[in-house]
Amino acid sequence: MAGFVLGPGEGPAYGFHGARVVIKASGEDTRGQVGVMESVYPPGLSVQTHVHQGEDEMFYVLAGELTGYCDEDRWTARAGSFVFVPRGHPHSFMVTSGGAATALVVTGPSQLDRQIVARREDAPVIDR
Repeated sequence: MAGFVLGPGEGPAYGFHGARVVIKASGEDTRGQVGVMESVYPPGLSVQTHVHQGEDEMFYVLAGELTGYCDEDRWTARAGSFVFVPRGHPHSFMVTSGGAATALVVTGPSQLDRQIVARREDAPVIDR
């Protein structure tokens, strides 16, 4: 397996539950270890409660604000914040900033990237 570099905006882009997701590294790229995605969430987007049974999910917020919960813990994450959601735990979040929110989403071992690709939704254009 060779290394690679993707520039800003590079990588396959998809829509996923109203967000624009650019896959920076898939499980195929990392031998299944991690998926890395740049997700842009439009203002007001609310992601319903869900559980990842086989993977941990992490968010590094690059812009905007997300408010959510994992189990009983409530959190607000602004640019520079990091959120860790362990596998098997119910969680949800919504965009609470006036504009779009952008996060680097890392999952491991990688599964979410395959779900996004399988849905084949066109990537929406979201003003940042």
